[in-house]
Amino acid sequence: MANPIPHNWDVPQIFRDRIGTRAGRQRVMHADGHLLVILHDVPDPAEPDVRNGRLFWRKPDGTWKASASGATSIAPLRAHVEAFDAAADQLEEQVDKAKKAKDWFEVLRMSAPLLRSARNMSRALQEARELAKTDKELIAVRDAAQEVERALELIHGHARDGLEFTVARNAEENVESSRHVVESGHRLNLIAAMFLPITALGSLLGMNLVHGLETWEKPYAFWAVALVAFLLGVMVRASLPKPPPAA
Repeated sequence: MANPIPHNWDVPQIFRDRIGTRAGRQRVMHADGHLLVILHDVPDPAEPDVRNGRLFWRKPDGTWKASASGATSIAPLRAHVEAFDAAADQLEEQVDKAKKAKDWFEVLRMSAPLLRSARNMSRALQEARELAKTDKELIAVRDAAQEVERALELIHGHARDGLEFTVARNAEENVESSRHVVESGHRLNLIAAMFLPITALGSLLGMNLVHGLETWEKPYAFWAVALVAFLLGVMVRASLPKPPPAA
């Protein structure tokens, strides 16, 4: 496969010898006053693990060349950093709209590879700035890259905190819902325990059988049975376990 460095670039041979068939990690090469800055494009959210290299060559006279560009200035390098800035702005808009856990997770998924690329880009440009101390335009581009890195760090941290808060809030809501279900079930059990004896006695005595209570004086037999049933209900209710206390 061909070398990533364009064939018409008159760079020192050591650059071509030190780079393989792919651009590799983001870094800077320096030899005989030449600078070769190897950066990565903004990661594609659909393929976050794919890294497409972009090369920027600074000649000893201070002019620049960029792969896939015919410009002889630092403008393509500045536009490269601005592309990361634009991606950070898009993520910031997603952060403003995020409400559910899946929204925060999507921001985290997209910001993680973007932050890694921006951090490595910032380090590479810092190294290039140290090797070309008199290039004021490179200093400005380096500063812009550091600002992008900081912005992405804040976005990533905000998304992580938002996800943790959403998960914790949902857990609290689930606990509260479970407690409500337990309390409701306990109240139903109390009602059932109170009326279970009289329901059972009513069903039993309502059978068309001779049980001896037909000859009891009315209405004392009814009230006696009802009183015994409710006393049994109170005893059954008192024997029920109490619901667990709220956390």
